[in-house]
Amino acid sequence: MSNICQNTLNTASPDVRQAAPPEYQSAVNDTFFRKEVAQAHSDQWMGTIRLAQPMSVRIVAGFAMVIALCVLAYIFFGTVTRKARVTGMTLPAGGSLTISAMNPGILTRSFVTEGQAVIAGQPLFEVATERQGSSGEISMLVAQQLTIQKNTLASERRTRVAQHRDKASAIDERLVNVNAETLELDQEIALAQRRLDLAKSSLVKYETLQGSGFVSAAQTQQKQEELIDLGARMSTLTRAKLQLQATKLNLAAERTASVGELDNTMSQLQRSEAIVDKDIAENHSRRTSLILAPQAGVVATITYRSGQAVAAAQSLAVLIPQASSKQNMEPLEVQLYAPSRMMGFVATGQTVLIRYQAYPYQKFGLHRGRIVDISKAPFAPNDLPPHLASTILSNALQSMPGVNSNEALFRIKVQLSRQSIDVYGVAQPLPAGMTLDADIVQDRRRIWEWIAAPLLAATQR
Repeated sequence: MSNICQNTLNTASPDVRQAAPPEYQSAVNDTFFRKEVAQAHSDQWMGTIRLAQPMSVRIVAGFAMVIALCVLAYIFFGTVTRKARVTGMTLPAGGSLTISAMNPGILTRSFVTEGQAVIAGQPLFEVATERQGSSGEISMLVAQQLTIQKNTLASERRTRVAQHRDKASAIDERLVNVNAETLELDQEIALAQRRLDLAKSSLVKYETLQGSGFVSAAQTQQKQEELIDLGARMSTLTRAKLQLQATKLNLAAERTASVGELDNTMSQLQRSEAIVDKDIAENHSRRTSLILAPQAGVVATITYRSGQAVAAAQSLAVLIPQASSKQNMEPLEVQLYAPSRMMGFVATGQTVLIRYQAYPYQKFGLHRGRIVDISKAPFAPNDLPPHLASTILSNALQSMPGVNSNEALFRIKVQLSRQSIDVYGVAQPLPAGMTLDADIVQDRRRIWEWIAAPLLAATQR
């Protein structure tokens, strides 16, 4: 009964607890305990005070403890990754070739289509560069004059060849006559030599007979005179032979000189014809010019159609070089362009997380790559590839705050882990020229290390 009364007093107000019944107080006062004990019993005559603890308080405390442990575990085991966000696009690993117009004009013919494989030297486009004057199309008039010049040179060539042929024929005839005269003269000389020998023998006989007294001195002298006449005749014939030999040498030299003169004339005519042919080719190029494929590959993009006007150095198409006979196109790589303030911790071998703009990463996920090359110097906007400069700069301005259109950008080459992307369960090859955003993973640390980094840095100073 006393316990029930004490519990009732515990839940009562303080005024009720202080006011104890007089009977109880008198009973306490009559005991043999000290006054302090009696006073304490008089203050707690209805029991001790106990605070109520509902079950909800315990549940909340338990949840708070679990959350605190989770936060501590996250701080201790969780990591913080430092990333650099840049933009870029997919391009062939071997690069791409820009097919440009050499002269301004009108694109008259296109011999290829997008996706077509071509070989080196194959015609791709034909550009007309005709100019009109008061008398008609200028290049046509120039072509007519150049044709007349070429015909004149050809006629002169034929004339000079005919002249040389006639002259050589005349020289050959004179050489034949000289050879015949030389042969006859040799015969006369042989006869004269025989007569001279006979005259010498006869003179010897006459001298012998004169010594014997059979002939007179006058007869012997006559024989001597005959011998002298024959010697003079022999000298005349010998001199004539020498003259014929000199004539023969002169004719041979004249023939050789004629051949040299013809060769010189032909060389001059060939140079003149070459100049005219060059002028004809240049004039033809002013009318139409063929643009050929510099090497084998696949035509990826054609930017102009037949009938459109093109400027000098204007890009007409993009050619992706052929990698091998078993592979139509080069494997793709990603080229990222970043300003200098993002290049402090970028290095080869770092992982790159790629988000293709054509495939939202929320649905198709992130794609991995690895940095394989970093340019040693930045590219000015004018140094960027002409057919990619506008795309690169616009993506950089949109995705990287603070970048201006005149800022130089470093090129980062990334090797892709896959050349395709899974689209609804189907592996679809990545096309060249796809724009993308990428995060370069530069550093990974524990959260507690990141929180304590300022303190650790301060202690190391």
